Amino acid sequence: MAIEYRGEEILFAVEIPAEEGETLIRPFNQTGGSTSIEADEIELDTKDKTGSDYGKITQTISLEGIITEGDTFPDYVKKAIRNKGFVKVYEINTRTKKAEHGLYMITSFEREFSNDDFATYSLEGTLNGDVCTTDLDEIPTGAQSDETSCDDPGYNPDEGTDVGGGVEG
Repeated sequence: MAIEYRGEEILFAVEIPAEEGETLIRPFNQTGGSTSIEADEIELDTKDKTGSDYGKITQTISLEGIITEGDTFPDYVKKAIRNKGFVKVYEINTRTKKAEHGLYMITSFEREFSNDDFATYSLEGTLNGDVCTTDLDEIPTGAQSDETSCDDPGYNPDEGTDVGGGVEG
């Protein structure tokens, strides 16, 4: 039986420089992402053959999410585009831990700050070079939840945290 994929099972991550080498980070609160591969068409018309053939192949990515305190991703991407640097982006299948990655030129990076809405980012990038595949040992973690519950070791109902579900009496 084939099981369909859900959007949250495909994640994007970027590799950023760290003190101990490169670190793979997952942007916090990703709300969407996509890849697109397009091919230019070359028309063939010779004495022997008529038809089409592949021309230039272009792969692009698109990411979007909510800007979150503590997330290094937006600042890293903003700095990369200003310095004309390439960003190594991973597309990760969370079921298999297989990933494809490549260096992308960031063609646009937009941050939006609307009243009464979350601050968001959107990014577009074009592949520079080839795509490589790899198997990951672990999936990079995203933002940690700020919500507390009575299952948390530090939960103290006297501090005013109401998790609901109690009986009034």
